[in-house]
Amino acid sequence: MSWLESDRRVHSDEGIYGAVVINENLEITHAEGDKLFAGGIETFFTYFGLEYGKEEEELLRRIIQQKREAVVEVLSSKETLNLIVLPLESDAENRWLLLLKRRDVTLNELEEIKHNILANISHELLTPITIAKASLEIIDPTPEEEEILSTAMNAIVRLEKLLRDLVRMRQAPEESTKKPLRVDDVVRQALGILHKTADGRGIQIKTRIEDNLPEIIGDRDALVHLLLLLLNNAIKFSPEGGVITISAGWIAEERSLSRGKVQICIEDRGIGVPPEEQERIFDLFYQIDRGPSRRYGGVGLGLFLARSIVTGHGGRIWVESAPGEGSRFCFTLPTSPGIEKRRL
Repeated sequence: MSWLESDRRVHSDEGIYGAVVINENLEITHAEGDKLFAGGIETFFTYFGLEYGKEEEELLRRIIQQKREAVVEVLSSKETLNLIVLPLESDAENRWLLLLKRRDVTLNELEEIKHNILANISHELLTPITIAKASLEIIDPTPEEEEILSTAMNAIVRLEKLLRDLVRMRQAPEESTKKPLRVDDVVRQALGILHKTADGRGIQIKTRIEDNLPEIIGDRDALVHLLLLLLNNAIKFSPEGGVITISAGWIAEERSLSRGKVQICIEDRGIGVPPEEQERIFDLFYQIDRGPSRRYGGVGLGLFLARSIVTGHGGRIWVESAPGEGSRFCFTLPTSPGIEKRRL
């Protein structure tokens, strides 16, 4: 079958090859020139080198019976086209408009193109950034030059982190890198990297990790980076001298024989997230603080990366928050097979 229904498509009004109006019996009631496709609906498709048989007819009838709009990808000898099926709602005769046009790009494809461009450009920029960083490290500055050198190095380090995050955006954890891991070990490693940042703002990070917690299955480097992303986010939006809590526990139905999951949450007492923003904050480049007088830094990449890492591990991530009351970011991860016997 050469036809395939497709959703999430960006439509343009360009590149229309042909159009006909049909009734619910798939009979053409109007066509360009009123003569070109007079032989029947099959001539509309064969004219453009498209297959039209029993399967294609059944698909078209199903769309019309459901009385809905649809986009169908159809393959000609030269290219893939879009067949757009639109009900003429104001038409008393219950007719449908069929538009055959050049194939549009889906939103998924646009996202894929955007991500590939970002990752490729970022990868190319990492080499000169690394060279510049290495060059600054070997300079022996005078006391007067020390502050200038420190400012330059800090800027390069921030840029390097951003570029590495953009590259990581296209690198899903491979199954071969996923191993049984202790949650407290992963948390301890992340805190060891981040303690200076928290101490610099007088922020205390507390941990509440359930005893005898089952091992999780994951890529250690990716999960440490996940915690760093969420903890950095919590530190950034918390007041100086605040408290951040990391909690972890096992969730499953009582005495269930299923593997269950480990749920990890990072809670702060920062500015919070408005309800209308909570679904969108995990989108690429989305920022709550978007005005020209932005108080907080960042490019809206961290939470997108966090979600990518979690979904790459077969888990789920979400936020519970209210403005002025802080935020609680939680995610789940699968546990190691066989842990149900140890938990019962």
